[in-house]
Amino acid sequence: MTLRVPDWAPALYQDLHRRPELGFEEHRTAGLLAGVLEREGFTVTRGIGGTGVAAVLDRGPGPVVAARAELDALPLQERTGAAFASEVDGVMHACGHDLHLVALAAAAAQLAARPDLPPGRIVLILQPAEELGSGAARMVEDGLADAVPRPRLLLSQHVSAMAPVGVLVSTPGTALAAADTLVVTARAPGGHTGSPDSGPDPVLFAAGLTQRLHTVVGRDVAPFEQAVVSVPGLAAPSAPGLRAPCATLTVNVRTFEERVRETVLGRVEALVRAEAAAAGLGYGDEVRLTRQTHVPRVENAAPVRDRLATVHESRLAVRHLTVPPALASDDVSVLARAFGSPAVYWFTGSGEPGGRLGPVRPACHTDAYLPHPATLAVATAAMREAVLAGLRGELTVDPSEPAGRIDGSRDMSSHG
Repeated sequence: MTLRVPDWAPALYQDLHRRPELGFEEHRTAGLLAGVLEREGFTVTRGIGGTGVAAVLDRGPGPVVAARAELDALPLQERTGAAFASEVDGVMHACGHDLHLVALAAAAAQLAARPDLPPGRIVLILQPAEELGSGAARMVEDGLADAVPRPRLLLSQHVSAMAPVGVLVSTPGTALAAADTLVVTARAPGGHTGSPDSGPDPVLFAAGLTQRLHTVVGRDVAPFEQAVVSVPGLAAPSAPGLRAPCATLTVNVRTFEERVRETVLGRVEALVRAEAAAAGLGYGDEVRLTRQTHVPRVENAAPVRDRLATVHESRLAVRHLTVPPALASDDVSVLARAFGSPAVYWFTGSGEPGGRLGPVRPACHTDAYLPHPATLAVATAAMREAVLAGLRGELTVDPSEPAGRIDGSRDMSSHG
């Protein structure tokens, strides 16, 4: 099958890439996509969870299939050198959400134009603030489940530089890790840098804690347990002569198993308490630990995922491979839980054609990441065929069929 996109799709993609918006600020992005979907015949609801959008195409009684894409960008200065590089200082689409949005809209337009579209309803969810881990929850809290028909299947895709363009990859069972974001704040009266002995120093506390936290995996949790603890942010505003009165750390924890998650979170708290005591700071008063967000792990309904892989390989000039779960996370899992629907999440390769599977540079979440130009057409076709298969009932699973879980093997093999 030829991989094509609507004439307007490339220009829309470049427009979104030039004008990225951060989480819960995606007003222009949401407005552009809502307008496109209304033009293509969808009934659109704006402003769910702030900037979220839901769109429904109703073709009568039949299956309800939902698909989700993300609106937000990342706080990075783009260095791709692209002619359509970000024009917003310090903000770029380094995770491909602009491409996800346009692929979803393009697939929706192609489906809406089909005279032979099976009866049923297509639900599109354009979600804010995926990078903050709170956009899906905000939409659910704002009544998303009451604004759209309950889907029998939820679909989502994400670009990945770890696969070449023309290759799709996914995981049966657990696909992505759970993620917890915590914030540690230390406060003190401040003081002059010329008198380092005059009081506690939040920066020294933060520095020591940062080092200790990165020892949790491998010391308190065995490496094969597959957990990650990192400190992606540390802020301590000050002046050359001022001992910073406040230091704030962001801590990110990623796990697959709930048992490991609780162990890691408990150890993080213990280290915060210990470092606070060593720094002369009181835990609970001068030092506070706050659990900010929790994103559940992404679970692929294994039989549905296997059927979808067969659909992709049989109808498109692509491969759909099986890979191990990834320590990335995505709050589409919150939507799946809210709807009570089986879900399938796959990665669409965005690397150079003919390239290898595995880590490459530039990767997602880096300032030089830009999907290969052919990725948009592949992603559009992959989403179109997934939604179409759902409407046709080709992905339906017998409730008695076991869901299945990946066994932890690190082999990458072709579907089937």
